[in-house]
Amino acid sequence: MQERAPGAPSGATPPPAAPPLAGVLDPAVVDQLRALAGAGSPGLLHKLQESFARDTPPRLLALRAAVAAGDADGVAFNVHTIKGSAANLGATAIVATCQKLESAPGSGTEELEPLLAELERDTADATAELARLAESA
Repeated sequence: MQERAPGAPSGATPPPAAPPLAGVLDPAVVDQLRALAGAGSPGLLHKLQESFARDTPPRLLALRAAVAAGDADGVAFNVHTIKGSAANLGATAIVATCQKLESAPGSGTEELEPLLAELERDTADATAELARLAESA
C-alpha cells in the first residue's frame, strides 16, 4: 500500500524522491551502483553506505592525528584511502577536497585545518546522501 501526501487525492502518485545533494554524489556513479544493485545485489547500496559510515570517521581521526604529529606519510596514506573510497562511491566533493589536501603546500595543523574541516563537512554530506540513497533502493 502506497502512502500519500497529506491532502493528496486518493490514488495520487507519491512525490519523487528528493534529488541528490548537488555536487555530493556523481549521478553517473549513482546510476552504476543502482544498476549493480538491480542486477542481483539488492543489498549493495545499504552495504556500501554502512561500510562508508563505519570506516570513514576513524580514517578522518587518523588523518587529524597524522597532521598533528607532522606525519607526512600518515597524512598521505589516510588522504589516499579516503579519496579512493569516496571515488568508488561517486562522492565528488570528498575527492576534490582530498586532492586539495594532497597538493597543499603546508603540512601542519594550521595550514591544513580549513581543508580538514571542509573534508569533514563533505563526509557528513556524503554520508547523509548515501543513507538516503540506500533507503530509496
